[in-house]
Amino acid sequence: MKRVRYWVEWVLVSFFGRLVQTLPFAAAQKIGDIAGSLVFWGDVKGRKVAMANLEVAFGSALSLNQRRRVAQRSLQVFGRNFLELFWTGRLTNSNVDQFISFEDPQRLRELVESDVPFIAITPHFGSVELAGTLIGLKGRPLTIISQPFKNQRLTPVFRELREATGHKIIVPDNAVVHLLRALRSGKAIFLFTDLTLKLRDSAVIIDAFGLKMRVTQIHAFLHQRTGFPIVPWVTLPRGDGSYVVRILPWLRFPSDTSYQEITQICWNQFEPIIRENPHCWLWVYKHWRYRPSVPGPRYPFYANRSTQFDLEVESQQNPEKAKILSEQIREHVRWQRQHE
Repeated sequence: MKRVRYWVEWVLVSFFGRLVQTLPFAAAQKIGDIAGSLVFWGDVKGRKVAMANLEVAFGSALSLNQRRRVAQRSLQVFGRNFLELFWTGRLTNSNVDQFISFEDPQRLRELVESDVPFIAITPHFGSVELAGTLIGLKGRPLTIISQPFKNQRLTPVFRELREATGHKIIVPDNAVVHLLRALRSGKAIFLFTDLTLKLRDSAVIIDAFGLKMRVTQIHAFLHQRTGFPIVPWVTLPRGDGSYVVRILPWLRFPSDTSYQEITQICWNQFEPIIRENPHCWLWVYKHWRYRPSVPGPRYPFYANRSTQFDLEVESQQNPEKAKILSEQIREHVRWQRQHE
């Protein structure tokens, strides 16, 4: 049954992917809006996660109806992003600016003409797929991590779409090694920075919307190992259905800056923009999987308490205890793995 389901999924994706390419851009976006709305009302669990995230992030600043509208619009943005990827086959260097362009042409020239490799970062915000196509068409292909689909038939479909403009897709296995090689060979890379990692994965804890969030530190690690700049950017919607890519100031850090400090500063570039445009962020994602045991701010219903998480928070708040606590964390992780 699973093989049959995967085959049906592949047929549907292949058919609708070709169909989307024949539609006007606005029509493809409208279908994305409809699909996002259907997911919002059909996926009860996902809707609860999105509403809970918005409640803890904005509190009384957003009413129940406002949170509902933002959550629904967030999924519509995601639906558009998904369908726009199939539409990118119609984009060329001569027409791409009609649909997405850089806010500051000078920053574009700096990005494309620089001989220095860089680490491009963004959260799950806005039309990431179109932005990737734009950067590739403008002459700066990126090395990108992409999670393989459980349905192996779908993985090459999406890889081909993303690599059409020169990007190179790699899988998460040994990703750090591949990204280091790419940077040292003069290539730029791209990473999402709002990925909330499980306790078995190396991560740091930052403050996001006043809450503790355990996120990837890979961009900080790569920066400290190579010295190449971190380039934050976001994709913002225009009123006519097109988009603009805003490149934020390039970031460099002293060699003794901790991964946590770098990750926090990078996040601080994005949070004000997310607050101003909350509908562009993917609220259905479980951004706060863990919460501290000590009393404090309210966390979403799905957030779990964890001894390891508490130890990591304490380690960052009290550096002098870091060595002792890190050993406790390692022992705790070993114990968890033995009892899984």
